[in-house]
Formats: sequence, structure tokens, C-alpha cells
Amino acid sequence: MFYQIIPLEIGSLVERNVFQQSNKEIKCGTVWRLGSVLTNIKPAFIKVYDPNIGICIEDIPGGVVSKTYSGEKVIYFSDTVEEEEQDELTDIFYQSSRKYSKSHEDVFHDLGWIRVSSKAYIFGELEIKELDDAPISYK
Repeated sequence: MFYQIIPLEIGSLVERNVFQQSNKEIKCGTVWRLGSVLTNIKPAFIKVYDPNIGICIEDIPGGVVSKTYSGEKVIYFSDTVEEEEQDELTDIFYQSSRKYSKSHEDVFHDLGWIRVSSKAYIFGELEIKELDDAPISYK
């Protein structure tokens, strides 16, 4: 038996990376317009789940992001990142700078940023469906 956990609100499944350098921080990732989480373990977290806070996917036993649709990349900076640096990092993240050919993760690392976390979260009201077979997983 498999369980598909589906957020009922658009944009309630996110993947977030956090990078730090000295006293500066970047939060970036993808907000999925639609998506779901799949697990083969009956979800027990729902008893204490707060839709306003959500839950990290790694805290759902057996949970993996299964299907996602229409991802939108987003990036945010701490107040300690200067505007000029924000502009450069934003260009790198959205790959609009021809100056760099590597992925934004590699370029951030080359510029001295350290990835301190990479996690996926789901929040808002959820629907849990029981499935007899695992659906095809893809991104």
C-alpha cells in the first residue's frame, strides 16, 4: 500500500537550499505550483500536523517528493547581502549571466558560499490518498 500526500493549495510544496557566507545568507529553491509526496508508510504525522507550519519531507517516514508541476525558482537574501552582490547572485541563480557556465550551486560554492541545508517542505491543507500501486515518480 502506498500513500500520496497532496497539498490542496497551489504552491504548497517547496524545495529550499540555504547558503551562508560569514554573516550573509541566501535562501533559494523551487516553489511547485502542484505536486505530491509519496510514502509506503501510513502517515501518522497528520494527527499533530499544523497546516500553517507544514512539515519537512524528511520528517515523513518513507516520504519522497513524487510528482511536481510548474516549478518557479525563487531567491531571497538576508539584509546583510549588499544590493550589488544580490544582483550578481540573482543573475547566477536564474542563469541569466553568460559569465558563468556552471550550475548556481557550483558557482555559489566557487564564490565562497557554503550550502548548509537542502530540504523540501509541504504545508497547507493536505489530502491523503491510499494507492494500491506506486505511481510513476518523475520531476
